[in-house]
Amino acid sequence: MMPPTAPELVLQCALIGAGRMGQAHASVLAGLRDVKITWVVDVNEESARQVAAQLGAQASTDLDAALSQPDVQAVLITTPAGTHADTIERSARAGKAIFSEKPLAKTLEDGVRAVRAVEAAGVPNQVGFQRRYDPACVSAKARIEAGELGRLEGFRAVGRDPQPPPTEYLVGAGGLLVDMGGHDLDLARFLVGEVAEVRAIGGALAKPELAQHGEHDTAVALLRFENGALGTLEVGLRTAYGYDIRTEVLGEKGRLHIERDKQPDLSVYDAGGVHHDRPRHFSERFGEAYAAEISAFARGVQAGRPLTPSVREALHSLRLALAAQHALVSGETVQVQDFGRELMRQIEPERL
Repeated sequence: MMPPTAPELVLQCALIGAGRMGQAHASVLAGLRDVKITWVVDVNEESARQVAAQLGAQASTDLDAALSQPDVQAVLITTPAGTHADTIERSARAGKAIFSEKPLAKTLEDGVRAVRAVEAAGVPNQVGFQRRYDPACVSAKARIEAGELGRLEGFRAVGRDPQPPPTEYLVGAGGLLVDMGGHDLDLARFLVGEVAEVRAIGGALAKPELAQHGEHDTAVALLRFENGALGTLEVGLRTAYGYDIRTEVLGEKGRLHIERDKQPDLSVYDAGGVHHDRPRHFSERFGEAYAAEISAFARGVQAGRPLTPSVREALHSLRLALAAQHALVSGETVQVQDFGRELMRQIEPERL
């Protein structure tokens, strides 16, 4: 007779936010066995109801009502970036484990506030930089740490969306190198190390009307890492061929290249040439990574293990992204350790 298996632990969560990111997460959450969404909260009641119906959850527009439920062990925050810090702070006060989509906050001041609230409450916490859970990125990290590349010398990232979101969204999103480039800059830190300085140029090429708002839809950033490696980041909001995400790390012994060019991995050869489909959306390219990061969050909370990246780690990625955005807008070369030094001193006085 087979011994009985241990009952599967399920983390009961409230999904806070039923917009684009909430809906993307909902499709992943519906297939996870270690997470159960019991509440869906959104200021748009109809959106909350639609996502709640998909997940078999209670819909509400009242965040405090969800946070007051004793059976809600954790929150998954997928609201707009400008609301992250406040929602994190309120959830921490309620004693809930916290998973928040990136960025940690829209400003460095709010990011510091979120970190202080979470660490004061002592609640488990994780921020959604899902590329750290992408199998190719995980393998690259392990190979780099094993010394397969030797001394790291170069980094290159490309991030391009098929088409730009509405102008009103871009004007309020916090800047191209924060809203979209933030993932690549976090990955730069994850794979290569801390960035010492950054400079950037950009333009409004796909949506010229952005220029009158001081915004960009295309940008190139140059990075100098503390370990001496050099890097570039290209970000754009329009392609004719689909979602385009590439990452490269160069070392003295070789090169790692991360790219999913085919979705599925199939090429069709006919009289017209060679054809293949590629990912059209971030949820297609990183669906596996989204599932892995949420499962890691749920298992970590249940087991009492440290979660990664934490809000403190995400604050450093936010600072780098904001420094890059400042370089883009100002034309200056920005020393990252000097950017927001006094704010960072509030939580890391020993390092500054």
